[in-house]
Amino acid sequence: MMSFKEKYGAWALITGGTSGIGEAIANQVAAKGLNIILVARRLHLLEEKAKEIEDTHGVLVKIVQADLSKHDDISKVIQASTHLEVGLFVPCAAVETHGLTTKIPLEKELALIQLNITSVFVLTHHFAGKMVNRGTGGVLLVSSIIGHMPNPYLSNYAGSKAYILNFGSSLHWEMKKRGVDITVLSPGPTETPMMDNTNIDMNKMPMAFQKPELVANYGVEALGKKAVVIPGFKNNMMVFMASRVVSTSSAIKMGGEMMEKVLDPKYL
Repeated sequence: MMSFKEKYGAWALITGGTSGIGEAIANQVAAKGLNIILVARRLHLLEEKAKEIEDTHGVLVKIVQADLSKHDDISKVIQASTHLEVGLFVPCAAVETHGLTTKIPLEKELALIQLNITSVFVLTHHFAGKMVNRGTGGVLLVSSIIGHMPNPYLSNYAGSKAYILNFGSSLHWEMKKRGVDITVLSPGPTETPMMDNTNIDMNKMPMAFQKPELVANYGVEALGKKAVVIPGFKNNMMVFMASRVVSTSSAIKMGGEMMEKVLDPKYL
């Protein structure tokens, strides 16, 4: 069997790779010997994480400062990597909005769609196309258990993650015959900066939060083996119940009532 590095080549490009799940994936992929292209908005964090990865794993790290909610910055990522053979693409950059949808400024919701959906599609289309031409490579997409079920007060975010889930699981079939692995990682609640910055009372959440390193490991190890991977037994059971056991109306009701308990009332 080929090693991870033999299968996915010399370079992995990871967006949102300076914190949370993206950072954990960057470290785990670097530990397998791949050089890393880190993409994120904040230059000081990019420089700091690049040095950490190089010092810890002895690989090369290239940084690209980009805000993928802006169309021009998507092109910037493509241009910055044209001379490198990217054999693994992992789009982790994402943003979350919550509350009554009509209270959320339209520009924030459109930026979410640009970052969570458009940038993922454009970059996947680009890198997977090059992988098909080579007959090898992999894409690890990041959805969420929220994308598997209705989530009132997280409507746009949930919709964006449902898109990634369906896009990735459908693309899995198209690409596997062409030598390219597509896996969708669907985490549950995870200890990330994005979760820290929400207005949700985490103490009232009915589920325990997982470490990003654990979640990342599920994704990295499932690449090339599964179309979709959900980290942890409880997360799998929640998805199974919400999507297979209870009715859609019951799933909507449960999701709405839970969010009304945990969300700051001013956002309702």
